[in-house]
Amino acid sequence: MLETYRGIPHLLDTWLVLTGMALPVALSSLRRPGDLVPRLAAFCLPAALALVLAATLSPTAHRLGSVGQCGTHLATTGGLTSLQGLLNVLLFVPTAGMLALASGRPVDGLAAGIGLSASVEAVQALIPQLGRSCQLHDLIANTLGTFAGVGLVAGLQTLTRSSRLVTGPYVVEHAAMIVVRGRQPARHRRGRLVPRPIQVAKPPTGFRAAARAR
Repeated sequence: MLETYRGIPHLLDTWLVLTGMALPVALSSLRRPGDLVPRLAAFCLPAALALVLAATLSPTAHRLGSVGQCGTHLATTGGLTSLQGLLNVLLFVPTAGMLALASGRPVDGLAAGIGLSASVEAVQALIPQLGRSCQLHDLIANTLGTFAGVGLVAGLQTLTRSSRLVTGPYVVEHAAMIVVRGRQPARHRRGRLVPRPIQVAKPPTGFRAAARAR
């Protein structure tokens, strides 16, 4: 369950601490080889993930029931049509989108977003001391945000690829081609460079010699 900032007094502090802890990972992702956009997405991904963890797992003042309790009713307070439901959708948009950009595979963003939401709800149900309630509509809202983030990235990539200039085929005319015969490699003998012997043309003999004598 995602609470408002009033319900999480240390949300900003927790997010800053988690982002600072993940800063070495972000810097190493920025220095990796590849295109600039995936590297920037990988650099911003730890901050987006830290925001999800800070907003969903920070302790609150609420006191909940037993361990493993999870609500499955979609008509409860804070459902999909409330402000909290909208925040649950928007929370997973940057995380899923940046992961899809960094990996280059939209399936990775979808799987990671849905898996992260399910893990958060499981932790909320297993640790009631956090003051968080596990709700089915939270999982649905996070899943919608995951699909929205990945779909937004896929749409932007499609528009970018279609707007690129494609040059037509061009023809290169060859006026002449010069073939230069390379020199024969010299032979080496015990560390010394020994040039090849100069071949002297032999004098003509026989019929050709008699013809030239005439």
